[in-house]
Amino acid sequence: MKISVLTRHKIPFSLETYRESIRRELSILGVEITPFTESGPAPENCDIIWEPGLAGNHTPPDIYKNSRTTIVATVHGAALFTMKWNEINTSFLQVIRCKLKNRITLSAWKWFREKTSAIITVSEFAVREVSHVFALPRGKIHPIYHGVDHETFHQNGDIAKVSEPYFLHVSQYSPKKNVDRIIRAYENLSNNRKPELIMIAPGYTKTIRVKGIRHIQEKCSPHELAKWYRGSIGFIFPSLHETFGMPVLEAMACGCPVITSNATACAEIANDAALLVNPRSEHDITHAMQRLREDVSLQDALRKKGLDHAQHFSWQKSAKEHLLVFEKVLKLK
Repeated sequence: MKISVLTRHKIPFSLETYRESIRRELSILGVEITPFTESGPAPENCDIIWEPGLAGNHTPPDIYKNSRTTIVATVHGAALFTMKWNEINTSFLQVIRCKLKNRITLSAWKWFREKTSAIITVSEFAVREVSHVFALPRGKIHPIYHGVDHETFHQNGDIAKVSEPYFLHVSQYSPKKNVDRIIRAYENLSNNRKPELIMIAPGYTKTIRVKGIRHIQEKCSPHELAKWYRGSIGFIFPSLHETFGMPVLEAMACGCPVITSNATACAEIANDAALLVNPRSEHDITHAMQRLREDVSLQDALRKKGLDHAQHFSWQKSAKEHLLVFEKVLKLK
């Protein structure tokens, strides 16, 4: 099978990780992979064109309009259509720009939905969101979970060189990552033997004046992140919106107990292996952090559950499920 993959150079790190992980595993499975760019034209000398990176209000490229090749697209979510405006934007100007871009995107989907033979999403939550926003029939959408790089994210390795216990938060900052509430929830913790909070949040530019918080603004490599996960007493990830949430599984694979959101896909991905909180409740987040720091048996239970749960996710498994979708649409061609 020959698959041409659209390769954008400016995409979020999580989307790049997904694209490159699936490309690598498909190649191992014997699929011939050829990259192309948005400058086009859309390739014709292949069996399938795979669009791996539509997210938010990304507009499908016009190069697909005249393509006669079977197209399968991965749509990572539609948060900019479903979330409250003040939870995804930081200024009135951004709100206006988003509304205009959303109109353009919806207009493009009128022709793009007819060009695609199948849509892949990354969770059941994403299926519901994408189907609703882009008016896609449920039978056309295939949920396939992400994997975890178990060679990088595992419990047996170096830990961060920190002498005191610490909570950890990791995200490429956007308002939906809920960083402001995490900070306030941490501030509300009782001061008795209060662990530090390590925030690895590139892009978060506000000055933090809360004692006990260390903000790391530089991006960390996956190997460095694994060290931080392994040494933490708890990973704090109560996002307002996720269609998957890779850091949740990365933390679990490293043996780190997880506190995450009871909304969107976080609860779906974490299952019963994490403490679930209302992401809009500072009290809930504080209470979960308090429980975790005081109850060593709870830490141990979540650590074990998380390690077991993370083993169900791999990029090899994810790639095989992608290949089944590709084979299915070719049979129907």
